[in-house]
Amino acid sequence: MGLSRRRVLAGGGTALGTFFIGGRWVEATPKAARERGFTPQVLTAAQCGALESVGDALVPGALQAGLAPFIDSQLALGSGSKLIAKYLGVDPLGQLSFYRGIADNLITSLARPEITPEQLIGAMATDAVTDWAGPPASYAFFVLRADALDVTYGTPEGFATLDIPYSAHIQPEAYW
Repeated sequence: MGLSRRRVLAGGGTALGTFFIGGRWVEATPKAARERGFTPQVLTAAQCGALESVGDALVPGALQAGLAPFIDSQLALGSGSKLIAKYLGVDPLGQLSFYRGIADNLITSLARPEITPEQLIGAMATDAVTDWAGPPASYAFFVLRADALDVTYGTPEGFATLDIPYSAHIQPEAYW
């Protein structure tokens, strides 16, 4: 059976993706990859940190759920990526530069001592971020929030934290 966004998210995001951890490739969930100190393959550590910082401000728990390993591993798939940007019209082969651009904008904004991740997301939502380059900040806000929601709440356990019954149309084989 081929992979679809629904199957990937229902079955564990990367259905136990492969992450570079401790000098070797390991099958793990995004959460376990983060806990075990994964090495990013397509993003820099600084880009991962910026995505996690702002992603966790958007969706508390996204950092612990493994947002950076999730995004990095999906970007490494190239045209096989199941990140939300693909479904919003960002060409899968252009996603790497798209997410790098978002992360670099976040790094630049967070370098200002007067801005916190929470203040930055407020500015992103209204396109009020100074010196933002590329697609509108509000679009980046939407994309990053959707990816953070997917990795944080896209499992039965995630639904349980919200006290919502998990009723998958297609029951996943495994969870992340």
